[in-house]
Amino acid sequence: MDIFFQIIFSGLTVGAMYAAGTISLSLLWSSMGMLNLANGSFIAIGGYAAYFCITLLGGHWLFAIPMAIVAGIVTGYLLYHLVVRWLFEKPDFAINIIISTVAVSALIENLILNIFGPEARRQPFQLTGGPSIGGAVLPYQTLLTVAVALILLVVVMWIVRRTRIGLVIRAVAQQSDAAQLMGINVSASFCTAMMLASVVGTVSGVLVTASTQLFPAVGFDSTVKALVICIIAGLGNIRASILMAFALGLFEIAVQYIFGQRFGFPSMLGLVIIVLIARPAGLFGKEAVTRV
Repeated sequence: MDIFFQIIFSGLTVGAMYAAGTISLSLLWSSMGMLNLANGSFIAIGGYAAYFCITLLGGHWLFAIPMAIVAGIVTGYLLYHLVVRWLFEKPDFAINIIISTVAVSALIENLILNIFGPEARRQPFQLTGGPSIGGAVLPYQTLLTVAVALILLVVVMWIVRRTRIGLVIRAVAQQSDAAQLMGINVSASFCTAMMLASVVGTVSGVLVTASTQLFPAVGFDSTVKALVICIIAGLGNIRASILMAFALGLFEIAVQYIFGQRFGFPSMLGLVIIVLIARPAGLFGKEAVTRV
């Protein structure tokens, strides 16, 4: 029984980390049709922002997430105005932005490498201990990770569904030309979506690095897995991506326990192939209809 609970608790930890990463990818896809492969850089920036706040500035660990939020706002603003806005209205945006964000990710990784060095560091944003349930320990760090991931989901969905900012983002996402004719600043709307997604990414970076280690390329693995989850769930469906993140986190941990650690991620990739063959738009995605 203790093994069962340990798989559940480990799956929740992994699923929560994946969930936080999928929100950022899904938000940008649903609002801008943008596949942001620089999401791993957001994760790294958030992790190093927390490290800088706690270790170098001597701040309390409670200030780590606010520092990551500030870093996310600045990063999203700069990425939009320096890169995204110059590509959005040009042909082949969907392909060009993938190439550009890969380049941005490499640049940011090298910048972090030169500032902090290549060595892996321990993220000080840590909670120790936890209650014992069924012979297995449920770490407080897991509870915090799950709680923050769910809070991110609730806040993002509230902004998108219940606020004027979210209404503008949705209007521009549905028909940018009509929104512009109604007096909406399309560029400002996309910039807001970019900053919101960046904040989610940097906050998730604090959670990811707290459960692993902190190094310049720390966000690469999480971004790849978040992309896999978004594809299985259906790109742009934020709530389905969160649900799928926890489900696949449990699935990966179970596979690792039964067959070995090296089979966890390949089994997820196998699911992607099956889903894309059976449902190209994802399990909860909608087929695009093109009328001519």
